[in-house]
Amino acid sequence: MEQEKLNIMNDQHVTIGTADRSDVHAQGLWHETFHFWLLKKEHDTVYLYFQLRSHTKKDFPSLLDITAAGHLLTEEQPSDGIREVEEELGLSILFEDLTFAGVIQDEILMPSFMDREFCHVYLYLNQEEHMNVHLQKEEVAGLYRTRFIDAQHLLTGQCERIQVEGFEIDASGERLEESRDVGKHDFVPHEPAYYQHLFQAINQMLSK
Repeated sequence: MEQEKLNIMNDQHVTIGTADRSDVHAQGLWHETFHFWLLKKEHDTVYLYFQLRSHTKKDFPSLLDITAAGHLLTEEQPSDGIREVEEELGLSILFEDLTFAGVIQDEILMPSFMDREFCHVYLYLNQEEHMNVHLQKEEVAGLYRTRFIDAQHLLTGQCERIQVEGFEIDASGERLEESRDVGKHDFVPHEPAYYQHLFQAINQMLSK
């Protein structure tokens, strides 16, 4: 199977070539991604949604992460990333309805894995009473939410544990409602600066 090709950048976000997706992570090359964060307001409470990564994923299995995300291929624009929302969550959302939160640099450096991303980050405040979510089981094992203020406190180091609620899909495809007590170690380890930028953008959006 032919490898996906990604544009690679220098640390100033200037394109300097292309590379296979596998080489991008093996060599720690800067590349571009699309990040989608889903929020929902119920009464006076705003909730932020996290996907539970599939238990079979090579990288960071069974950890909570961005609601939906994916790599941008060589010929793609950030608007093409909206496909990830439908593929991973089964939600049909127009790119024009998203709020742009900026391009955030994010590095996750581990012994066998170097992920350096320029993340095109978008926010979506869902107004519907019910969301008809269908998860892509190869990628996503569940969907959880927590109060936005709680997520902000945990991921900026102001508290150690929070409650999340949602559901997981078991091996037989059954949907199991769950509530969990989680700490920072239950989340993919994005940089503190990533979350600071994200939460600032969310607060700006909510204040309008």
